[in-house]
Amino acid sequence: MLLEAAVVHDLPADAVLFGQGDRPEFLHVLIDGRVGLTARGMDEKEVVVEFMEPGEAFILAAVLTDAPYLMAARTLPPSRVLLIPAKALREHVSTNAKLAAGMLASLSRHYRMLVRQIKDLKLHSATERLGCYLLVLAAQAATKPDGTVTVTLPVEKALLATRLGTTPENLSRAFANLRPSGVRTLGGTVTISDLQKLTEACAMAPPIPD
Repeated sequence: MLLEAAVVHDLPADAVLFGQGDRPEFLHVLIDGRVGLTARGMDEKEVVVEFMEPGEAFILAAVLTDAPYLMAARTLPPSRVLLIPAKALREHVSTNAKLAAGMLASLSRHYRMLVRQIKDLKLHSATERLGCYLLVLAAQAATKPDGTVTVTLPVEKALLATRLGTTPENLSRAFANLRPSGVRTLGGTVTISDLQKLTEACAMAPPIPD
């Protein structure tokens, strides 16, 4: 069985799972916590490409092709991660049609996620991208009887800025720009008083379903 060779690691915050350019030894599946996928340029500037949430596997394409990772991964809060040996996974995928179909579905979801992110970067301003991100968080939170929604940013604002393709200074301006749309912040807590106004401020096109 594939999972017989797997191990579970409980990791502290800011633990490096693998580096950019490393060869994959395991498929990592996040059980609990949050992981940031990061990239670093020649100037050593680091940006967050994506946040991984519990239940997500990363970076599957590199594991299946035995290619170097194009990104690094590190935990943000303390996290629990399942590690499945890469070689064993590739062997099972080559003989197990059901597993191969599951891997293909996971790759497809990740591809669509990256396309959405690229579209956001090219089609929306930093303010609109922030608003869209807050709407995603709001969709996962409870709406109060008065219509307001309170969400907690999953990471510090400096990290969130790189995920949204902007700078911390521009992120602060984006939050200020969203105040007329009912967005208020206190530290990492964001209160949205009017979801409709925020949706309009994001200039969002009708969502294309997955």
